[in-house]
Amino acid sequence: MSPKVGSRLALGAHRCTVRYIGPVPPFQGEWLGVEWDDPSRGKHDGTKDGIRYFSCIAPGTPGSFIRDSPALSQGTTFLAALAQKYMDFNQAPNGQVDTVVLGSSGGAIVVEAPRLTGVRQRLARLDALRVVSLDDELVSNPGEPDEIRSKDLSK
Repeated sequence: MSPKVGSRLALGAHRCTVRYIGPVPPFQGEWLGVEWDDPSRGKHDGTKDGIRYFSCIAPGTPGSFIRDSPALSQGTTFLAALAQKYMDFNQAPNGQVDTVVLGSSGGAIVVEAPRLTGVRQRLARLDALRVVSLDDELVSNPGEPDEIRSKDLSK
């Protein structure tokens, strides 16, 4: 899937938002104008050789032109990220230790225990959760209109 303007991307640990897609003469091919979450990663403000291709929200020089490549990870919808983090799980084979990452610790807090199925099932009951965290999940858009309203999150 090709990125679109407004898409969230990751290049390794670096996150950015696509602000422009198109040519940047005199260079050949299509370029992505991105605004980095960490402004120090950028090289300019969306202007190249006196031509403004895009504008950045952050002040300074948080922008870069990059090529689309397999190294770029693309964002996902709110519901897809929610389902992946809280609802999709693989149970460890019977008798083996299971693991679960707690909250938005980014993997810093991992609990190992046998039979975490009950904990996972409670987390999957989204209607019962008071707080959810989708930090580092690359949420780039809410999804299709009314997609959230049409889902039964109690399953």
